Amino acid sequence: MNEGEQEQVQRLGILEELVAERIAREAARIAEERIREIVSLEVLDPDEVLGPMEPQEAARFLDLKYATFKEIAPNLPRIFVTPANPRYLRRELLEHFRRQRGDFGPSLG
Repeated sequence: MNEGEQEQVQRLGILEELVAERIAREAARIAEERIREIVSLEVLDPDEVLGPMEPQEAARFLDLKYATFKEIAPNLPRIFVTPANPRYLRRELLEHFRRQRGDFGPSLG
């Protein structure tokens, strides 16, 4: 191998190192972003992620028949989108039942 070829091989080696370093930095950045996203989702309240529940969804959440839910609904904490359109927050329902009956059960706790 002549001198020119040796220089070219050295340059390619340096270029490969630079590209490898750049790829490693980019992979680390992407991994860090993904970890932040996962951690931020873990600390979010389910109501922030999923939003308030309609009555049917709240009944399923509490593992109640809808007819039973409708009977107790006037006594449950709720918010109103319109006067006839209530929505329920998971944390408020759980807190309500914990206050009323102690711990509501393992599926909700």
